[in-house]
Amino acid sequence: MAFLLSLLLGVYLAPLALSDLIINVQPEVISPVFTSQLVINCSVTNNQVPNIDVIKSVSLSRYNETIKDFYVLLSLDTQTFNLQQFVQFRHAQVSFGNLFLSLTVYNPVQSDAQAYRCNVDGDNSVQKNVSMKAKKEVRYEPNVTALIEKITRLMISEDIEKCSLKNVELSGYNNKISKLNFLGSSEIVKELIEPLTVKCSFLASNASPYKDSVLQFMYILHETNGVIATISRDQPVTKSGQNLSSNTIQGELYHNLSKDSYLQVTWQNVKLSDSGKYFCGAHVNYVLGQKDRFQEQLVISVQRPTFDDLVKVVHDLQREVGEEKQRREISERNIINIHEQNIENVKQDLKINQQNIKSVKEDVKINQQNIENVKEDVKINQQNLKNVKEDLKINKDNIENVREEVKINQQNLTRLKETIDLLQYNLSNYEGKTNYTSLLQEFQKTLIPESCRGIIHKKERVVVTLASGLKVMCDTKTDGGGWIIFQRRINGKVDFYRGWKEYRDGFGDYNIGEFYLGNENIFKLTSTGQYDLRIDLEFNSTKYFALYNNFKVLSETEKYKLKIGTYSGNAGDELSVHNNFYFSTFDRDNDVHSDVNCADYSSGAWWYESCNNSNLNGQWGSTVYDQGMNWPHLTDYTNSVSFSEMKIRERK
Repeated sequence: MAFLLSLLLGVYLAPLALSDLIINVQPEVISPVFTSQLVINCSVTNNQVPNIDVIKSVSLSRYNETIKDFYVLLSLDTQTFNLQQFVQFRHAQVSFGNLFLSLTVYNPVQSDAQAYRCNVDGDNSVQKNVSMKAKKEVRYEPNVTALIEKITRLMISEDIEKCSLKNVELSGYNNKISKLNFLGSSEIVKELIEPLTVKCSFLASNASPYKDSVLQFMYILHETNGVIATISRDQPVTKSGQNLSSNTIQGELYHNLSKDSYLQVTWQNVKLSDSGKYFCGAHVNYVLGQKDRFQEQLVISVQRPTFDDLVKVVHDLQREVGEEKQRREISERNIINIHEQNIENVKQDLKINQQNIKSVKEDVKINQQNIENVKEDVKINQQNLKNVKEDLKINKDNIENVREEVKINQQNLTRLKETIDLLQYNLSNYEGKTNYTSLLQEFQKTLIPESCRGIIHKKERVVVTLASGLKVMCDTKTDGGGWIIFQRRINGKVDFYRGWKEYRDGFGDYNIGEFYLGNENIFKLTSTGQYDLRIDLEFNSTKYFALYNNFKVLSETEKYKLKIGTYSGNAGDELSVHNNFYFSTFDRDNDVHSDVNCADYSSGAWWYESCNNSNLNGQWGSTVYDQGMNWPHLTDYTNSVSFSEMKIRERK
């Protein structure tokens, strides 16, 4: 029996670390006469195992000689707490808990003597599936006589080792016998009516020889129920096993050895299955690297309550009920007395308050009249303040307008001065031969802008008439200003699905904010020098732009062919594919597609190649494929930009 106890402790203590997968098989050798049951336990200490962050399942398998592999007996899904039993036993019991599986086979036979394996599956920190396995083998011993002799020899050998160990322990300061203190609240406990507490203490009073040691781990286990509770250094206590919902577990491992470290378990409803031997163990690490283990055992007997026990329980309950009833009656009398006194006090306070309320009402009436007077004064003052604010706003606007006009006038004066200086220089060169009419015309040109380059204004966009007589909208702020806007779409109020003539001459409304300046006007502007093209877009509340140098539109005889240079910006290059292609409308098909008019197909007008890529003159807000205001790098072909502005600026 001592050998079996040592074997049991070895099974539990050998794999027991801070966090690990444990398989316990009891007994490891079965025989047809002596073995009444075979118990296989799978459990995870500290609710975790190395290298697995999320445990998904715990399973128990048995080796099969026919298939030469393990097959699953039980599998517990730790996410749903669902247990699957893949093999049915004639006489067996299955139990499970949080990260715990137990199989008890009654009257095991030779076929039950196989290798058993516990398996934990889960994910590591990078979501990769990881598994851990632990294996134990059960042997079959048909020769009962040989088995008994072997056990007897081992028990005698163990007794000799114990005597030797005892002599060694007595001859030094390393006395482990008194290191652990393992006590129960009672050695005999009545089932279901008496609580049971077992407490394992690592005694600080005997710690002086271990001043350079650190207590790492403590546990309490039952000879058949397995590990009950564990506690690790700097970790909370952990329940291990099944049916522990009614248990209370406490424990603390102290860093220094001035206080007793302990692990304590309390059962409120003890069962007969809780009878047997309990084992307490502790693991200690030394500064120099050595490790030591201490263990103590305790025997608890759980007995069924007798009739006298039940009578005593009923008597105790009746006595407690009587005492509680007496306490409640006294409490009720005290409460009634307090309430009566409180009621009397409240009545007195109420009488005083009523008098105060009467006085307050008089004050309120007077204050209300004062408030009405104040309200009337406030109303008059608010109206006066409103009038003052309006006057102030008008004055500020007037001042701002005057400042802007002064600034513009100063710039105009500067330009006039430069022009006068130039004219005076020219007059001195002409020496009387000058045609004053042409000089006057040249002077007038300096007063009327030829492009948006010289326009300075407080507004971001302003409509001006150029010296050529063309009325344009200027962008005065973007990238230093000076841009002539020739296409603008902001709200969809102007229809851009139009014919050749309208795109040639231009359409839209500057007041609405949507327009197309006209291809003929764009041709005339870009034929006078070198221009840059800037396209400003907005999609999903984010602004983008595309910039092309050497922009030019050729004449109507050349079908307003597009010419552009290199791209820069953050909107993506979706216009270079249209370079050197002609402008098309639904009534003038100039694209290279032989079967389809791309302008008609895409519900727009553009320098189409073969009906794809950008389409900023398409249908406003359309999500139909290839028919919206597409800029594929941003919108693909099934979405539309919410803002489009195409503008040109001559290079300095």
